[in-house]
Amino acid sequence: MFIKLQRVKQMGDIVQMRNNKKKNICKNKQLLRKIETFHKKIKPRAAVIRDSIRELFVTVLSHKKRFQYFEGWYFKHQNADTVLALIPGQSVDENGVKHPFLQIIWNENSYSIDFKEEDYLVDRRQKMVMLGNNVFSLHGMKLNIKSKDVTVQGMICYGSLSPIAYSIMGPFQFVPFMECRHEIISMAHTLRGKVKINGKVLDFNGEKGYIEGDRGRSFPRDYLWLQCNRFGENAAVMVSVAHIPFIGHSFQGCICVIQYQGREYRFATYLGAEVVLKRATSVILRQGNDCLKVFLTNQKRNEDARFSHKLLAPDKGKMSRFIKEEHLLKGRFLLYEKEELIFDLTSRYVSFEYVESSGY
Repeated sequence: MFIKLQRVKQMGDIVQMRNNKKKNICKNKQLLRKIETFHKKIKPRAAVIRDSIRELFVTVLSHKKRFQYFEGWYFKHQNADTVLALIPGQSVDENGVKHPFLQIIWNENSYSIDFKEEDYLVDRRQKMVMLGNNVFSLHGMKLNIKSKDVTVQGMICYGSLSPIAYSIMGPFQFVPFMECRHEIISMAHTLRGKVKINGKVLDFNGEKGYIEGDRGRSFPRDYLWLQCNRFGENAAVMVSVAHIPFIGHSFQGCICVIQYQGREYRFATYLGAEVVLKRATSVILRQGNDCLKVFLTNQKRNEDARFSHKLLAPDKGKMSRFIKEEHLLKGRFLLYEKEELIFDLTSRYVSFEYVESSGY
């Protein structure tokens, strides 16, 4: 009888423990919900505070300390045989004078258009830029450009964006006085609309777009940048390797993000990535047992649609440096995870910049 009572007591203790465990789980879930709710409330407020401080910092230094600065956003649109990229932004020179600009690059040429200071309005948190009669946003863009060199009119709407998991700069986003800060806004999104440029209609219905941004004082002394989101499979890749000045020293840093079949892969200096190879035709990154290899075709064949044009780049706040941007290159991309091949993809829609320290 005593043994039975003891067993009943033990079973009662077990039931009580289970009930306590369930209560603790419920409490933990409630706590997590409260934390998530608090995070959702505080996140936009923190973003507003961050952007307000940054705006105040740039405004005060540009006017009081003659701080040289630039900011720009890169909106790329691509169909089967055409690329149209637009870069709205502004630079601030050593006298604190602001110079809004719009750069355009497409198959036939590239253009740089200057605007008056009062024509430039920007909401950095919402990523919306107004330049005269032109609007650029996360929802699309509206163009009405008439200059002596180029005429552009039209509207393109964007589908759902594909942001990355967290800032591509990682912990470096909190380091002050970085020469250049990079931002990836959307790796790939659908397009809907048409644009007429110099009388030629470009149809982007059902095609793909890409958005990124940069701000700081100057572009890196030398760097490699490539981007592609048009493959036979659902994939998007961005790679950049650059010379980074840092607290009196410098190093070769890299950032890379890959979206493939619903999963994100990332290589970065702050994650321990190393640049094994960096050339005008190839780049190899290794991070632990993971590896990315990219090989570009450097031979232009008769049937190739690839093209390259000059763009202006910032140097100490001034848009005074020339670089070349190439489009519609053919490339092969291989990704290995722990020595296992994740993909082997090819595309003839690669965008590419390779700048050596001497420039072009």
